[in-house]
Amino acid sequence: MNSLQKSMTNLAQVLRLHEQKSGSSDELAKLGVIDVYYLEAIYQLKDPTIGTISKLLGQSTPNTNYHIKKLEKSGLIEKRLDDVDRRVTHLYVTEKYLQMLEFDAAFWADLQQKLEESVTPSDLAIFRRVLRETTDIITESTLHRD
Repeated sequence: MNSLQKSMTNLAQVLRLHEQKSGSSDELAKLGVIDVYYLEAIYQLKDPTIGTISKLLGQSTPNTNYHIKKLEKSGLIEKRLDDVDRRVTHLYVTEKYLQMLEFDAAFWADLQQKLEESVTPSDLAIFRRVLRETTDIITESTLHRD
């Protein structure tokens, strides 16, 4: 494993440990892993269609509908018809999910403060840019995977 891959893996693991320790994942713990993937994909893609989510996660439409109904029932997402083409349904995360994301905002504020105190402004700007580009690359490669 190369050093960048190891660093990214370590970051993902410590963030999962933080979620477990903080209890912010209690509500998500009631969901299956695939449900969480659906939820995160819907949040990241900003109003995707059911077809987009099915394709992205490599799931059949009936299977996707099953998970969408489960997330709707839990109050974490909602479906809305497209304003132009009423045959198309878009998926949105709800305020409940957004509040869950904000639950440990103090952790993120504290982390940001510590980084600002220990890293030069120019290095922090580079770090932010690299994080943004990493997210864009992962999102783009995930969406265009056949």
